Amino acid sequence: MTKVGLIGLGKWGSILYKKLDSFCDVKFTCRSKDTYLDKLDSVDWVVVSTPNQTHYEIVKDCLNAGKNVFCEKPLTPTYKQSKELFDLAKKMGVRLYVDDVQNHRELDWELSNYNLVERKKKDNYNHSYYENSDLLYRLGYHDFYYLYPYVKDKSINKIQPLDVENKVNFIVEYDDIDIEFCYDTNYEDTAVYSINGCSMAGSGDDDPLGDMLEKVINHEMVDFDYNEEISLYSNNFIDMLNKKLFKSITVVGGGIFGCTAAWMLAKEGYNVNLFEKNDDILTQASAINQYRLHRGYHYPRSKETVRSSLKGYDSFLEVYGDSVLNNDIVHYYAISSRDSLVSSGEYIKFLDEMGLDYELHEPLKGTDLTVEVDEVLFDHEKLRELVWKKLKEYKVNVFLGSFIEEIEIDSNQIVVNATYSNINLLNSDKRDYQHELCEKPVLKLPDEYKNKSIVIMDGPFMCVDPLGETGYHVMGNVVHAIHNTNIGEFPKVPKEYEELLNKGIIHNPKITNIDKFIESAKEFFIDIEKSEHIGSMFTFRTVLPNREHDDSRPTIVEQTSASSFSLFSGKIGTCVEAAETLVERMSGTLI
Repeated sequence: MTKVGLIGLGKWGSILYKKLDSFCDVKFTCRSKDTYLDKLDSVDWVVVSTPNQTHYEIVKDCLNAGKNVFCEKPLTPTYKQSKELFDLAKKMGVRLYVDDVQNHRELDWELSNYNLVERKKKDNYNHSYYENSDLLYRLGYHDFYYLYPYVKDKSINKIQPLDVENKVNFIVEYDDIDIEFCYDTNYEDTAVYSINGCSMAGSGDDDPLGDMLEKVINHEMVDFDYNEEISLYSNNFIDMLNKKLFKSITVVGGGIFGCTAAWMLAKEGYNVNLFEKNDDILTQASAINQYRLHRGYHYPRSKETVRSSLKGYDSFLEVYGDSVLNNDIVHYYAISSRDSLVSSGEYIKFLDEMGLDYELHEPLKGTDLTVEVDEVLFDHEKLRELVWKKLKEYKVNVFLGSFIEEIEIDSNQIVVNATYSNINLLNSDKRDYQHELCEKPVLKLPDEYKNKSIVIMDGPFMCVDPLGETGYHVMGNVVHAIHNTNIGEFPKVPKEYEELLNKGIIHNPKITNIDKFIESAKEFFIDIEKSEHIGSMFTFRTVLPNREHDDSRPTIVEQTSASSFSLFSGKIGTCVEAAETLVERMSGTLI
């Protein structure tokens, strides 16, 4: 007789014991809290019937001990964990089987044009998110087994929740068929279990549980590969349903970080609402900057920022590469002859150490060192178009003109705070940031600057960069760009700047430092005084306070509470990487 151990002595475990004892040698029984590792050597199979949340660790222990495992459904709360365990079983050369007792019944049914999957069980059940999620495992898991052969090759177009009191009720719209699912635990009469009106209960003479256990334990006429298929399908389907039915995600802030997080979460199956206070996305810091996709050349005093920029660079290009300007633009970085915080030798050493490509160039005016580097610029209008396309493709619900104070967030929502300068509005743990009110002049430069991006490092910092396909340049200056600075929880907006902030290019602004920009630039840029000032853009740049010593620009993804996350953006190029990190961390929150 096959030697078996049983972990789990609850109601269902007791039923399993009686079945097992009739055809195999049960060497031990124990609870999930009991020590079982030292008992595993005595058995060939372990049957796991413990609370669902314990399955992953117990099954993993048994597989690593080289034991075959039969586990009650669900195997784990997530597809990812279940896939890991099936892969581990193959690696260890043992069997893993998940209860599919319903598939061992003799049933006669078929899908038709419209179908209803209905489960009703007399039970006192308090409906909340976690319980409803569990309800899908308790009542729906086997239904998805049944449906698998019929829908495995069909695309799911939509999952539509139905607002029915005391029920988990929803419709799944496939390519050519709609299926309604109804799970009701407050049913007062006889339990109902049917698909399209056909009872799934089987005949009273059958013993599908005993039949299944004996065949699995004895390896008789059992398709283990198919069991893996249907188990993972059901797991994945429930993952998707949990995301769509019981929780929604609210992303606050329609900059590049908030938008990217929103559509990437929606791509994973979550129901996502994006709130932006302005009339369009990407209107503030995401639209008012130097439009440089950093690779790290900018930050010789912050290797952390360099690594972050390099890590995010390729992922940004993969997703938003169509926003990049043509390759005719030549990029120069130069070390100033005076007051630089980094010498020419130190800068070359930094480039070599970080593996950043460069070519030596004849030093520009006022510099000791000039190198041509491999960087790109993006067109923010093209970027906005691409982001909108992604938001629509993955069906993110976008609410424009919605101020944070107006958003009502209930207990069934996960909140992602991507509000940048106003990040403390939604964070309970409020921190001080350095808020810099910046001016970005837009200039028509002399022809010799066409398709040239020039950055003067690393003290009297200034730069000029092409502005999309306008033929203009944006000028930056580490000193004169900053009109006002405050360190605190929120940015302070002087009254005279209220009409200038985040309005795009302001022609003939009533406040500007353009004369100071030009005067300072004369030291490095030939004929810069011949430039035409088209206008200026104004926005807040928010950074960590008191970081002038290294000028670091980290991207920070944090879980700030059980139901909230925070995205503090660094360089634009890291937005995809940050969203991927958020998705990974959130995966354990919404199950």
